[in-house]
Amino acid sequence: MKYYKNVELAEKYHISEATVRKWVKATQDGKLPLELHREGGRLYVARTPGNMPVVEKLIQTNRKYRNSLTAKQVSPRPRFYELFTQGQIYDICRSLEMHHEIPRQYNYFDGGAEEWDRYINRVARGGVTHTVNRTIGLLADNQGYINRRLDKYKQVNVVDVGVGNALPARDFLQQLLDRGVLARYIALDISPEMLRIAENNIKDWFGGQVHFEGYELDITYERFSNLLAEDYLRQDATDVVNVVLFFGGTEGNLRVPDDAFKTIHDSMNPGDILIYTNKLISKKMRPEWFDTDAIPGQLALHPMHRLVFDLLNIDDSFYDVELGFDEQSGQHYERV
Repeated sequence: MKYYKNVELAEKYHISEATVRKWVKATQDGKLPLELHREGGRLYVARTPGNMPVVEKLIQTNRKYRNSLTAKQVSPRPRFYELFTQGQIYDICRSLEMHHEIPRQYNYFDGGAEEWDRYINRVARGGVTHTVNRTIGLLADNQGYINRRLDKYKQVNVVDVGVGNALPARDFLQQLLDRGVLARYIALDISPEMLRIAENNIKDWFGGQVHFEGYELDITYERFSNLLAEDYLRQDATDVVNVVLFFGGTEGNLRVPDDAFKTIHDSMNPGDILIYTNKLISKKMRPEWFDTDAIPGQLALHPMHRLVFDLLNIDDSFYDVELGFDEQSGQHYERV
């Protein structure tokens, strides 16, 4: 028999998993007419036609009798309207209304970009196991293979999608410089603050050897093919290749990562190369973004994930933080 996982019902009806567990307990006690299904020693709400009217009635009853003291009305801070464009504000509001989610990519604006830069530099210096260090290591381990793929080209353009602070690409760019083939370095990010940090880093690391081209772009729907058109139309275009970098941390910020992959694919020229990194995640692994800065014994929203919360004027006392692992998607989650 098919059944609903607690997290599935919670997401479907915008309730907590604790509420679903209460339904299961009430059914066991004979207080609710739900049909349950036992799987792996646990009881779940069965996915049957008869259960759905009961669940929907429970949802409506809960909304009807909700104490008004549990509802908080807040107004965004003026900075919210200064920082984001009208289109971005629409995207945030639409995501809240339709999915009850705040798009994570907007947390890398303003002070959120500086927080990310400090965090990445800290884990890189500490040598801890982290996506950024593994990415740098994987590029180094496979540099010989990558060079062989690039040997037939006289010039290499690098397109860094979701550039962040550009640290994962640093050694890769140095390799191309040393071989005398690096032409353009194109950095794409939705955050203007993140682009400024990346540009400053490139100047510090390479002086004037690498010309930084930064563009504000939302990779979920904005193509970058226009930036590559001039090289593609050159007479010696076969001597030029674009290497697109799309490292795993960027993909994790997007609600539907497939949208970004489609946009990247549709932006690339024939023969271009995509280098993508990610990692397999298990339930036992600790989320990388929930590090030792958290208050001992207290779950708090990670500083990198709270910029929009603060701009919306949502006080810490209005919510509790939940960390967990969704076995269906194979991802850690952080929610309130």
